Amino acid sequence: MPTTAIFLGLDVSRHGLGAVLLGGDGKCLVSLRRGYGADADPDVPTDPQDWWRAARAATKDVLRKASIPASQIRAVGISGDEGFVPIDRNGNALGDCVLGADPSTAEALTELAAKVGSRTLTNLTGAPATTASGVVKLLTLRQREKRGWHDLHQVLPAKDWLRFRMTGTIGTDASDAVTTQLFNPRTRSWSKQLLTTLELPGEFLPPIAPGNAIAGRVTDTAARESGLAAGTPVVVGASHGAAIAIAAGSCASGTAIIELGGRGSLFITTTETLKDPSGSLTSTCHTIPGIGGLTGDVAGAQAVDWLLDTMLTSETAQARRAGRDPLDLFAELAAEIHPCADGLLCISNREGRAALVGMDRHHHRGHVARAALEGGALACRRILAHHPGVKVVLTGPGASSTLWSQIFCDVLNVPVHVIPWAEPAAIGSALLAASAVGVHKGLADSCSRISKHHVSLHPRKSAADSYQLLAPKADAAMALFNPPVPET
Repeated sequence: MPTTAIFLGLDVSRHGLGAVLLGGDGKCLVSLRRGYGADADPDVPTDPQDWWRAARAATKDVLRKASIPASQIRAVGISGDEGFVPIDRNGNALGDCVLGADPSTAEALTELAAKVGSRTLTNLTGAPATTASGVVKLLTLRQREKRGWHDLHQVLPAKDWLRFRMTGTIGTDASDAVTTQLFNPRTRSWSKQLLTTLELPGEFLPPIAPGNAIAGRVTDTAARESGLAAGTPVVVGASHGAAIAIAAGSCASGTAIIELGGRGSLFITTTETLKDPSGSLTSTCHTIPGIGGLTGDVAGAQAVDWLLDTMLTSETAQARRAGRDPLDLFAELAAEIHPCADGLLCISNREGRAALVGMDRHHHRGHVARAALEGGALACRRILAHHPGVKVVLTGPGASSTLWSQIFCDVLNVPVHVIPWAEPAAIGSALLAASAVGVHKGLADSCSRISKHHVSLHPRKSAADSYQLLAPKADAAMALFNPPVPET
């Protein structure tokens, strides 16, 4: 039985709930993912109680697989995607929730633009509003759900609702608050100007605390349901992107963290709130006070998912029935093709749509798979050209694919560090928990424990030269497919 301190990390993502047990030495002991139901669809609203059911089952599973008692868990950390859970005075959720973009909120997005203006909103919050923004979902509730609006007592991001269900305490951190578009990343506080303009009560919004602050302890009821020990500390936690940055060992500026698979996010840590010169990333906050960030879902995961769900439907189903990761199948097809073969490109846009550029009758599935893996790397290359000198870390479920990681290394033409673990956000959450209870000297010490598990890759000259020639064509295609967002 392990004698080191052990920490539980949970990540509420749109594709399921990730869970890890992390040792105090930075070693991942157990990692798994639980879905929210047999018919769960990331684009369909889900009952927040499904997140709690998944968390309960995942917690029991990791404890069983690690063969440890619940009393050995020193603390719990939670991260999550952009979500919005309205609750009443009794703590009951007032409706289902869509993690990420919700097309049904388009009317409220129009209302927001009319009342505030896109330029003003970007200046105040660091990013334009989207259908994923908490403020847009809040305005939708006010427009459509009169009874829900009357009963509304508090709004919580997804990970904070799960922590509330576990501890009964209310709160959030800056990295999740900024996704609501009601938070000013420069002052790291809720925007009084926006609340006044939109006539929204400030008491709806939770208090802000650092991600590694202890927010509460597991209640007796939650302990009975989850198998955790009552009284176990639970920290504030972080957004999905900020938690991945922690897992990448980045608690200071100067690192670009690329998620392969999952959301396909790019997160660049900065010393302050900045605008991205490429116009592809939006300003955000790290969960660490004083650290900013730039973020966007640009690493090609949408294109890979699109192709797995359309061109490789039967093969994907067979792989899953056999217990194989469909990404392994995808990589096998791509491995048969030389770098940037025949100049075929796979480009994704901001809405998650993908397009093939330069395809003709002699291209087959292998060419398309290769182009999809290269497309995300070429998109990141275009952005990182504006951020020279940053350290590049690859993580996410696709980072275990040597081919996919090497493609990014060759396209970027710089050495990269790889964290080949499937649940990096949950690992980052566990590191926040380790920092909170004093097992390590601080968050920087927690991050350093994970860095020794990185694997380094170096670019191959012949492949890097080929991608250098392809890059101008890719840049032109991406600029055409992702026109600048107009300011109003």
